[in-house]
Amino acid sequence: MVEELDLEKIGERELNARLQALTGNGNKVVLCNTHARHNIAVNVSGELEIQVQGSAGFYCGGFMNGPRLLVTGNVGWYAADNMLGGKLIVQNNAGSNLAPSMIGGTVIVRGSAGSRVGYGLKGGAVIVCGNVGMLTGQQMLGGRVVLLGRVGERTGESMYGGMIIYRRGAVASIGNNIRVRPLEPADVQALNSLFQENDIQADPNEFECLVPRLGKHTFHLFKPEFTPRESVSP
Repeated sequence: MVEELDLEKIGERELNARLQALTGNGNKVVLCNTHARHNIAVNVSGELEIQVQGSAGFYCGGFMNGPRLLVTGNVGWYAADNMLGGKLIVQNNAGSNLAPSMIGGTVIVRGSAGSRVGYGLKGGAVIVCGNVGMLTGQQMLGGRVVLLGRVGERTGESMYGGMIIYRRGAVASIGNNIRVRPLEPADVQALNSLFQENDIQADPNEFECLVPRLGKHTFHLFKPEFTPRESVSP
């Protein structure tokens, strides 16, 4: 069943309640007159295909778990915030802080995105086919960020886990606590599968990645030797 919802006639809470009620039966929902409305598909869990005809505002797909959400225009800041599962596809561009603290699922931006893509990312995959701004992957804990265009400064700043994959020579500068390494054969295979699944035309052999330095160093614990001194009488 395909249902069309006019966002000029309903508010955000009613919208998300109706989306939740439609999950689980192979339904498709088309949202029209969105006018960059905030909070579209927030906290919607279950199987559902959602198509936004136009652009969405802040927090699009936040806390979403399961739906396939297609936005034909742009999305604002904090899209896929804390997303747990499902897929968000943005046909144009995304604002800053794309997929912050995302836990699972896949986010694909066919255009470009702002700064701090994947801030605090915990899991899942974030793919940006265009360019991104500074501090991509800052304080990442897990998951993958895949970047096909130019990448801004201080990429990967203070990341603790996960992987940032990018074309060789495309990064303006990298942050602290990270290192560059070539893709291993398993990484290339996984990246190729990701490209094929999402209809992305790119050669995985042109890419390398940033990973944390954690576990790369050998630390020597300082163990002082204490020797008692004889007490001195006053």
